[in-house]
Amino acid sequence: MRTALCFQDGNFVGREYFARLAEAGRRPDRVAAVGRMKPESVARELERTGGLWNPPALPAGAIDRRFESSADPALASWLRDEAIDVAIQGGVGILRDAVLAAPRIGWLNVHPGALPAYRGNACPEWAVLEGEDVVATAHLIDAGIDTGPVVCAARYTIEPGWSYAAFRANLYAHCARVLIAALDRLAAQGAAAAEPQSATGACYRAAMDATGLARVMALFPIDTSSRRR
Repeated sequence: MRTALCFQDGNFVGREYFARLAEAGRRPDRVAAVGRMKPESVARELERTGGLWNPPALPAGAIDRRFESSADPALASWLRDEAIDVAIQGGVGILRDAVLAAPRIGWLNVHPGALPAYRGNACPEWAVLEGEDVVATAHLIDAGIDTGPVVCAARYTIEPGWSYAAFRANLYAHCARVLIAALDRLAAQGAAAAEPQSATGACYRAAMDATGLARVMALFPIDTSSRRR
């Protein structure tokens, strides 16, 4: 199964995924930089993780192609020409139909929320605020937002004593583990490994405002004995 990791230049998620995939012996067959992460987005990640999250830089020569954005028609052509089975979404923005259809199996995303109950924004924070488990869900991307068929999911273990920054800093290492499990399933079963989401309990979460985020941060360190299995 041929894979391509696609992410914005400077995106922390893409760097985390590359490092974890390489550690697991699952280095992507191809890597593409699709646009560039905005400086304010980089600053936001550094701020909310207290500088604790800073994945290793990619090795020299790791990026095979660069594209202006996910809307670049050359991206779909490249995925087809490279016979990519699964494109890994490491932070590239909204994907158009032609790009979505280019990989043989599809685009794989790991969403940091339990689907379908936690679609949308700030799902880890909403789960903490609501006293629920934080779950990362691997799914194939379709035309909707966080609505694609699910490959697998796993609960995120929140360690005793973690600050909010540590909680956020370690989140995408967990997502990478779920990503690897999903790739294993797709390699074994193809698209049949993904099951359609139920509409029951589906809920889109809005972006969390400063007041809500302050409430979440005040919950750390979390008493895992009373709030988590």
